[in-house]
Amino acid sequence: MNIGIFTYGTRGDIQPYIALALGLTDKGHLVTIAAPENFKDLVEGYSIAFHPLYGNVEEKMNSPEGQNVLKTENTIMLMKYFFKVLHQQRVPLRKSYIEGFNKVDFIIANTATLPITSAIAEKQNKKMALTYFMPPVVPTKEFPLGDFDFLNFPWYNKLTYKLAHLFFWKFVKAETNEFREELGLPILKENLVNYIGKQNLPDLYCLSPSLIAQPKDWDDNHKITGFLTVPEKATNLHPNPALTDWLQQGDKPIYMGFGSNGVGNTEKFVSIINAILNQTNERILFCTGWSLFENLPVHKNLFVAKYVNHHAVLPGCKAGVFHGGAGTLAALLRNNLPVIIISFYTDQPTWGKIVYRMNIGVHIPVKKLTAEKLISALTKVQTTEVKNNAAAIGHQIRNENGLENAVNEIEKFFKAMPVD
Repeated sequence: MNIGIFTYGTRGDIQPYIALALGLTDKGHLVTIAAPENFKDLVEGYSIAFHPLYGNVEEKMNSPEGQNVLKTENTIMLMKYFFKVLHQQRVPLRKSYIEGFNKVDFIIANTATLPITSAIAEKQNKKMALTYFMPPVVPTKEFPLGDFDFLNFPWYNKLTYKLAHLFFWKFVKAETNEFREELGLPILKENLVNYIGKQNLPDLYCLSPSLIAQPKDWDDNHKITGFLTVPEKATNLHPNPALTDWLQQGDKPIYMGFGSNGVGNTEKFVSIINAILNQTNERILFCTGWSLFENLPVHKNLFVAKYVNHHAVLPGCKAGVFHGGAGTLAALLRNNLPVIIISFYTDQPTWGKIVYRMNIGVHIPVKKLTAEKLISALTKVQTTEVKNNAAAIGHQIRNENGLENAVNEIEKFFKAMPVD
């Protein structure tokens, strides 16, 4: 099969699809990842075919406007900015999607791409499977949507998901229908989520069931498969020599990194890092990712890098401080590391609440973050109880076969749907 994976966003929206592409390739399929053009080197570094989607997300996040939005630490403001950027570049962006669709026969997509991918798939009559790396938004009576978890009873729980779907439709309705009209398709008068839901497509949440159990009231096409992790055999396990030397010079460090999340108030984090270095004996491996940090201290207990190889480095760390992205959470827990989630927006607070409830770490919303709270959290996550809990979850994650489960579900669906 010739399969196209379409995704848009940050590195956390790309990395798991590299694992999925490798898993599908191992089964003999042709796979192309279509993603923002700035991820070309990352994807092709794994010998996976790449199709560029118009735009450079890192440039947009680090633009003056993007930095101002990040400094608000406000989810609604960030979503408005994201959709504003998509609207401004919609003509070349849609063209790049169509060019990508023309190269493949089957489609794998996610929420960020759904307003575009769902329309092209319908127009070209191509079969599509949906995959996600965030907590589920499929209605269930078993638990509410993460942002509405101050109550928990059946009818309320289901209502919270309907509200989220309405909120999503409010943001994408105009763009969705404009593009559908452009393609000669009828406009949608109902919520896009409901419209797609009636098609009974595979709806795979690539998350650990040890963190979020699959609800018993879901239809069969909705599944929690387990995390998607790039196999070690596909990864260069050798970190840079300077990092290797530093890791060997002392006790295990704290991993701290916010990936492509984007940190607006970098001065606050520099101040907190200084406090940790001056008030404790902790060593910190700090990854700047996309964020533009200035005036980071020079200290024997601090090593700064843009990115590190998780497979190679995390076994030598003792805890992780990060933004709450699902991919980094999976990597840390796979290595038995307790975590501290500094949540900014979107699904990150939900992961923070899960970590807190399971006592495998600490959750601190970024607006409430202080040096004192982070130092206290570092002490908390190094207690025997928290470390043992994290190790138990890590064992489950390492044995859940998430990649194999997702590949099997996708193959089963596409094989049952011959190309027209």
